[in-house]
Amino acid sequence: NFVWEKDKVTIVTMAPGLYEVTFGFFVRKKPAIQLLVNGEPVLAAVNSASYVLHHSSGRLTSVGRHPAGNVTGLTLIDFLALPPKARIAITYNGEDGGEGFIALKKL
Repeated sequence: NFVWEKDKVTIVTMAPGLYEVTFGFFVRKKPAIQLLVNGEPVLAAVNSASYVLHHSSGRLTSVGRHPAGNVTGLTLIDFLALPPKARIAITYNGEDGGEGFIALKKL
């Protein structure tokens, strides 16, 4: 159901339907992230007042700095109703040297 080719920036979900999407990015300063479906943004986690902009308007908050550094990162879990052969991509605008992940699961 998932197609990804080496050095490509998209993951293709062949079957239409409901999907769970999870992503996280761990850097010192929270980055701005967009999730794209077929090249169009469908949700964004932005570094503006730690606010997530998407259909459910969830909020991200921080309780302050941890002695070990950034242990929480910027993470999101959401659900999408995708068309057949949807191309999924993420844009990242933040500092270099961080770590990140994306996970997709067909429901």
